[in-house]
Amino acid sequence: MVYGAGTIDLCCVAKQTEEAYSKGSWRELLIEECGEPLVLVPSDFTHPYYNIDMGLVDDRRVFLRKTVFQMFLIAHAAVKNFGLNLIVYDGWRSVELQENLFWYYLKLFTAPKFGLEDIFSKTRKNLEVKKVFLGLSAEVQEKLRKANCTYVSWPSVDLTKPSPHATGGSIDVWLQDETGTDHLGVPFDWMEENAGAFYHLKEVRPQFEKESDVCMKREILLTSMIEAGFSCLPSEIWHYNYGNQMDSLVTGRVAQYSYIEP
Repeated sequence: MVYGAGTIDLCCVAKQTEEAYSKGSWRELLIEECGEPLVLVPSDFTHPYYNIDMGLVDDRRVFLRKTVFQMFLIAHAAVKNFGLNLIVYDGWRSVELQENLFWYYLKLFTAPKFGLEDIFSKTRKNLEVKKVFLGLSAEVQEKLRKANCTYVSWPSVDLTKPSPHATGGSIDVWLQDETGTDHLGVPFDWMEENAGAFYHLKEVRPQFEKESDVCMKREILLTSMIEAGFSCLPSEIWHYNYGNQMDSLVTGRVAQYSYIEP
């Protein structure tokens, strides 16, 4: 620890987590569904980002598996000790929303990295992005899909490899101070290297604006969530898992959450 936000060694956590994701595929891991229900997260704890900020869904309700919500409350209390607030931006996610996000971010972030922004420039709706994508060669499709999956899981209701958010075991959270200002150095759903959960631990990197404050707040968030029992997604400082295949990849526990609906 650099800032004393908790008792865990984030460098060790980072090494374990990043090695797990580099060596294995969460999609291949066994799920033994436990039947735990989804619960509705009280609106006092939520900011349904894909409704309020992006308008991709009409429903403002946020659902999580029961245990995941209880763990969130533990992390929420820990964050409060630092004078900050922990908000749920997203939890259980419909496959329809998952697909919309996949095509939205493929156009916005992934296609430009392959020099393909012009091909998608005239698309306005996600279905149009999908149509252009399907018109590309199989080789290019696979490269784009694989790159995009670093940040947005392929939409799936397959009970053996569901989209992580569709299990109710993935949670997207955000830190705020009393004014509602965030302190994580990047916008939510930012898809560049500096959005990574452990990016601030790198010895050589560009500094954040307000470097020490951002790093402190990142460590508060990481430590509070991990000590509550969550594992994190290395590429996203806001995304945490429990009970699903992503969590199993890091912890070695058998996944107990598969696809579920409210």
